[in-house]
Amino acid sequence: MNTSASRAPRIGLDVLDRSELRRLLERPWFLRFAFAPEELAHAETLGAPRRLEFLAGRFAAKEAVLKVLGIGFLQGVAPREICVEHTSHGAPVVHLRGAAAHLIQPSLSVSITHKQNVVAAVAIVLPPADGSAAENRRTETKEPDTVPPPIDTTTAAQHSTRDEQAPEITAFLRVRIGQEDAHYGGDLVDGARILRLFGDLVTEITIRTDGDEGLLSQYSDLRFTAPVKPGDYIEARGRLVRRTRLRRVVELQAHKVLGARPGANESAGLVLDTPQLVCSATATTVVPYRRTDTATARDSTAEETR
Repeated sequence: MNTSASRAPRIGLDVLDRSELRRLLERPWFLRFAFAPEELAHAETLGAPRRLEFLAGRFAAKEAVLKVLGIGFLQGVAPREICVEHTSHGAPVVHLRGAAAHLIQPSLSVSITHKQNVVAAVAIVLPPADGSAAENRRTETKEPDTVPPPIDTTTAAQHSTRDEQAPEITAFLRVRIGQEDAHYGGDLVDGARILRLFGDLVTEITIRTDGDEGLLSQYSDLRFTAPVKPGDYIEARGRLVRRTRLRRVVELQAHKVLGARPGANESAGLVLDTPQLVCSATATTVVPYRRTDTATARDSTAEETR
């Protein structure tokens, strides 16, 4: 049944400071994840300041399109599947691919504007007068463009559940730092001790998702923000934020929740009112190519199809 509300325009808006993306745009994995090949090819023809402006504008436009399509970031559509090109007159035009193409709606338009370091983008959709036409089109395009053979009932079930939001996959550790971990003067603990905790979290997450420990390939955005000393209690958490065919990306944080108080006496301790962040990082781990006999994997339905 059509109503005036269903025929009303839908609008998505995104605003960002382009400096927020400066570091990410230096990372090849982020460029491949966020941008279509055509966008990257055009960006490489620009100087550094214009390249940053161009890619920040495209990223804001992708966020606006995701909002107007009614889905959140990292919920089934990769940003690179939203390609924002331009006409001969310079006006941006959107091409949806992959999972994004399944959500295509008529009359999707975007506009991008820049002012100093601020980038803003607006996406607008004008639904057809007959709402059933859009619904029929969505039904017709629900099946993925390509599905790895063979196609069986298990594969079909996996594809049907990709539209559902997968439960968040996390891991957690709490440890007491011992005197044997002191490495530097002043009883400071080396950062490698925290990285070992992060490695255990990543391993647990890949066992939960793939039935395999995987192979940690890199840390990025690694930051040590506070010292750690013997007697401190550290809580470390990991959260799966992205999957590809062979890679899992995990956000990691370690907080100090109890601290030693050597100034009071040798065994004194203190419960921190607010946990103190001591380290954060993003880890990328590689898992074996999925075989049909990986029955121990608990959850493979959210894996990205390439």
